[in-house]
Amino acid sequence: MSFWQPRSVLQLVVAGFFAVLAPLCAAIFFSIQTLEALTDNHRVVTRLVVDAARLGQDIERDVLELERRARQYIALADPNLKDLFELERASLSQDLQNLQALQTLQGLQAQLPLSESPDVKGLLTSLERLEFLSESEPASMDATPDKGPSLEQSFDLISERSLAIQIWLRASIDQLREKNTQDSDDVIAYLILQLSLLACATLALLLFFTYWINKPVKDLTQEIQLLGAEGLSRKIEISGPMELRRLGSKLEWLRQKLHETEQQKQQFLRHVSHELKTPLASLREGTDLLAEHVLGRLSQQQQEIVEIVQKNAIELQRLIENLVDYNQMPKQVLTYEEVSIPDLGNELLSHYRLSLDSKGLQLTSHGPTQHWVVDRYKLRTALDNLLSNAVNYTPDGGRIEFAWHVKDANLIIDVANSGEPVPPEDVERVFEPFFQSAAKRTGPIKGSGIGLSVARECMEAQGGSLNLVAHADLPVCFRLVCPAR
Repeated sequence: MSFWQPRSVLQLVVAGFFAVLAPLCAAIFFSIQTLEALTDNHRVVTRLVVDAARLGQDIERDVLELERRARQYIALADPNLKDLFELERASLSQDLQNLQALQTLQGLQAQLPLSESPDVKGLLTSLERLEFLSESEPASMDATPDKGPSLEQSFDLISERSLAIQIWLRASIDQLREKNTQDSDDVIAYLILQLSLLACATLALLLFFTYWINKPVKDLTQEIQLLGAEGLSRKIEISGPMELRRLGSKLEWLRQKLHETEQQKQQFLRHVSHELKTPLASLREGTDLLAEHVLGRLSQQQQEIVEIVQKNAIELQRLIENLVDYNQMPKQVLTYEEVSIPDLGNELLSHYRLSLDSKGLQLTSHGPTQHWVVDRYKLRTALDNLLSNAVNYTPDGGRIEFAWHVKDANLIIDVANSGEPVPPEDVERVFEPFFQSAAKRTGPIKGSGIGLSVARECMEAQGGSLNLVAHADLPVCFRLVCPAR
């Protein structure tokens, strides 16, 4: 049996709300029931205590009144006093019968586990034996041989049994109160335990539905992160409510479109690089043959035209290589080797001799003889772009400085020029792909805007950096930092 799947986020939220609300409703219901039972028990106990206390007071009062009426009748021999005595005896008998009913009907003896209940029947028997007032003449308080115990002795026995009843009632009331307090404490403890369990159940349900609601969103976020980390080849699958599944399908559709676009771009760049490099190679080969006078000596004007074509062919080749390098930058593997910085600098500067001479630029190159372990291709690409940028943005008769030194186990290479300063708002943007600063560029070929971006990525791939820094003499200076290995 498959687990229930909500059709929408709203359905899941509503289901989670009622599921979390159910333990709270159960807690309220059980609390009300428990409090009602506790209130009923308090009501019963209170009524029982009040009835027992009232009966105890009535019995004690009736015993005293009965003895007083008996003594008054013996002393005064008034028939009215005899009637009052009978009324008091009937009242006391009724109170004792009520006490017996309280024990049996109200369950006082069952409520209180006392060792013994008082001798109520014995007290009733003692009252029935008070027959002396039925004689025509009042009896004395003394005992006679034929009539048995004296009235004084009978009342002593009645008082003794009445006192036992009072003591038992007081002990019963105290014990009943203690038992009621203990029952209340037990009910409160049970209620607290019950509420704690229901609160834990509510918290567990809350966490479960929070996880269930949040999981599809986390899956979607993870899929987007994997899309950026692993590329466009990974298929996107999202489970959960209908809205998120639909969003996942849209994201998968977008991934497929981007994947197709990426493949088309790769194919286009491959074709462009191939189609451009083939005629460019033939162009460079032809100009090199003309420059070397293989086909005959050239005039001065012809030689200048061939040099212009050579220079622009080299620049065009660099632009094409930058475009290809930028597209393949994340896929390139680093290959470290020991490189002579002066030799690499002289090699690169030799490509720009024609431009330097034609524009009358003053070049300063200095630094200690230094070998450094780097990826030669990436370092060469970065320096080539920096030198090309300096040559193109330096006005005629300007100055270019190419210097290097070692500081804090880092190779630092500065390429500075006397061109127009980079505007402050463009200091960081000049390293963005296809961005071109407002600074004036010279030369017959317009830049692509990715040279500095390729140069920075070449250095960051090796753990280094490329930034625009201040120079002591020149307005523009790019600093390349390459860590030691």
